[in-house]
Amino acid sequence: MRKLVNLPVSLVILTLVLAGGCGGSSDEITVSGQVTIDGAPIPTGVISFVDADPSVPAGGGPIKDGRYTALVTAGEKTVTVLGNKLVGQEPEYEGVADSPMRDKYEMITPPEYNATHLSPLRATISGSRDDLDFDLDSKL
Repeated sequence: MRKLVNLPVSLVILTLVLAGGCGGSSDEITVSGQVTIDGAPIPTGVISFVDADPSVPAGGGPIKDGRYTALVTAGEKTVTVLGNKLVGQEPEYEGVADSPMRDKYEMITPPEYNATHLSPLRATISGSRDDLDFDLDSKL
């Protein structure tokens, strides 16, 4: 069974991923493409490009309707993907009468794609491109 993830958690992860790339470094390269799971676009999430050298900042960006654009440095990267889909609404404050509602998300990517040491996804970044696509398998 997939874990439920709310949007604020995804945004915190995205912020942490992108914080390493802040500063507008001139050696960043723009890459973009599609991210799907079993051929279907991932509705929302985050994609990250992590270098084997921990001193190299990770790059990445948000996924929206199966598309992403990311700023990354050149080199061999392990790619991680955290994908979610909207499954309904839930009270913002559990157990509070008349609590405002918020969107409820479910993680749709297997945990292996969310961990750098487990992800099978790799990319060689050598220049800008707009066709760096990834099709994930839900049965990984």
